[in-house]
Amino acid sequence: MLGIENIKKTHTSAHALSYFSLVQRSGLIEMRMKAALKPYDLTHSQLNVLHILANSYPEPMTSKAIKKKLIVASPDITRLLDRLVRKEWVYRETCESNRRELDITITETGLKVFFDVHAVAKEATGDYFKNSLSKEEAVQLYKLLKKIQF
Repeated sequence: MLGIENIKKTHTSAHALSYFSLVQRSGLIEMRMKAALKPYDLTHSQLNVLHILANSYPEPMTSKAIKKKLIVASPDITRLLDRLVRKEWVYRETCESNRRELDITITETGLKVFFDVHAVAKEATGDYFKNSLSKEEAVQLYKLLKKIQF
């Protein structure tokens, strides 16, 4: 991995340094998350779907609604949901109001897995940066990241 010190030698603007630092930190966070989730045979995208469904529980959601809320990119929501169905962490059934849609709901087992693994994920990210940033710094970081949305 290209370290920030190597980048500083060739890109000295504050904007370039901020960009490269953000990319580097993002990669490190994803690596930590991947390592934390591996023992549970769970991907970050799958955890994200369980989180979305746990928040809507007991109400079902369509795959389209889930995809809109995903924060972790997933190119194929259908296959991702297929894997969660096989693990019996979610189930699908035909929507009563629109037979062309499928309702997806998290199972009791899926809820337990989510809450157990969610704690591990928080630990992997330093309790969502609480170990590194004050509340004020976290608010400032959030505002700055929102400002650079494309």
